Amino acid sequence: MEWILYAVLAFALFVFLGYNRIIRLRSNAYKSYEGLDRHIEKRNDLTNDILSFLQKTIKNDNSKLIELNDLILKDKNDDLTLTQRIRLNNKITLLAKEIMEELEDNPELKNNKDFEHFKKSLNDISQQLRDVSGNYNEAAMMYNNSIYMFPSNVFAMSFGFKPLPEFEDSK
Repeated sequence: MEWILYAVLAFALFVFLGYNRIIRLRSNAYKSYEGLDRHIEKRNDLTNDILSFLQKTIKNDNSKLIELNDLILKDKNDDLTLTQRIRLNNKITLLAKEIMEELEDNPELKNNKDFEHFKKSLNDISQQLRDVSGNYNEAAMMYNNSIYMFPSNVFAMSFGFKPLPEFEDSK
């Protein structure tokens, strides 16, 4: 009879430690995201400045510029979850890179010093994002591994833990 009590206590300890480990890993990922978020905000502010500059400089309307502006405005929504923000910012990163590559050959911007300054600033911030995103991606990977690997995946399924997406940089 006594062994049943020990078994129940051992199981309770196992559940307690497993659950707390997942919580700790998720908290680490969220904390790492806070540092990444500050750089994302700087990148998005600079991108807004670039968009304003391009609207004044370029004569033709570009639907990608409008789409990028809409995505940046959407990113300011406080109701987004971390997963939604990461996915949204992955789209912003890819679209901004695509737009900058297309604008490289634009004759109106070829020798424009302001555009060159914006490009350099955006490259600098993108490099900082790559550096900081490594911390978040590593923390998210550790958390994701914990919710997929046995036996912690049993706790993850039982308590509804969801995986976190990776932040994609614009290499």
